[in-house]
Order: sequence, then C-alpha cells, then structure tokens
Amino acid sequence: MTATRRSSNGGGAAAAVPEWVTTLARRQRTGNDDEAIAVSFIASKRVEKSDLVSQQNRLYLPTDFVVANLFGLLSEEERAMANLVDDTGGPSRRSRTEAEEEEMTRKPKAAGRAHGGLPVRVYARCGFVFYLRLTRWNGSGGTVIKGDELKLFLTFSALKKGDKIDVWAFRRGGELCFIIGRP
Repeated sequence: MTATRRSSNGGGAAAAVPEWVTTLARRQRTGNDDEAIAVSFIASKRVEKSDLVSQQNRLYLPTDFVVANLFGLLSEEERAMANLVDDTGGPSRRSRTEAEEEEMTRKPKAAGRAHGGLPVRVYARCGFVFYLRLTRWNGSGGTVIKGDELKLFLTFSALKKGDKIDVWAFRRGGELCFIIGRP
C-alpha cells in the first residue's frame, strides 16, 4: 500500500505506508487484516512543549501539511465544522455579535471558549481510540486536534518533547479517523 506524501511546497513523492498504520486502519475499519484500505499521509512533525501542556489541551498540526494533504479529504461541511472554510493558511477571525461582546464585558471568563470542531477518532499506535475534535485555533490560525481525551492519548502514546510523529488519515464508515504515532 502506498500513499502520496506531499511536502509543504506541494511536490509529491510516493512513500510507503508503514505496516503498523495499515494493520491498525484495516482492523478499525473492517476487522480484516487482509482487506485493502485507503490511508493518506497528513503530516510529520516534532512534538513541541506546547503540545504536551495540559492547559493548552491541543496537538498542533503544521499548517502547510494541512493545506497540502488534509483539505482534499474533507467535504465542505466537514471544513465548516472544523472552522477551516476560508483557509488559505492564515488566521481566521471569529466575529462576535453585540450580545456576545456585552456578555463578555459583564462577567469574567471562567474557562476557555468551546471551540467546537469536527468530531474525529484518533488512534494511538498501541491501538486505543480517542474521541477528539479537529478545529482551528483562533489565536494563531493553526489547525489542532483537541478534546477531553487528548491527555489520555498523550499518556498512552508516551510522547515526549522532540519526538517525531507522523499523522495518517482514513475513513471508517464515512467518519474521519487519524492514526498518530512515532514512525
């Protein structure tokens, strides 16, 4: 099985999908290790300190890889749910209504804003599944995977600052799924 691995400049080169990725995707999709399944390379990155900070509660995906490799896998509806509809790689500015602005000035913010996002399944290399969301981080315009189970994902993946990870995607009954782990 091969996937197209595109660099941030849009050039493509064929790269073999690691066996652990194809095996995990097949098991999750069909339960049959021998059935062919389409797996797409999304990104390679180094785990940064900010990816591991529980207050941030997000795993950043490099924008150039998202634009080159992920957009083609998403429908317009999915892009809208993930707040990626106007994406050219730059930050998206969320406009507030007058009522929202008034509400913000009346009482202090107790917790971070709910970002919503596209529900996705994220599989760790060990095979565990985590139910997270793909969305845009409004401050930086970066695309992130976040959610309540992210801390569990990071724990079971045993990721540390500086680790190189690959992000792969496939569909399970129409639902977008990611496989994230060390190569």
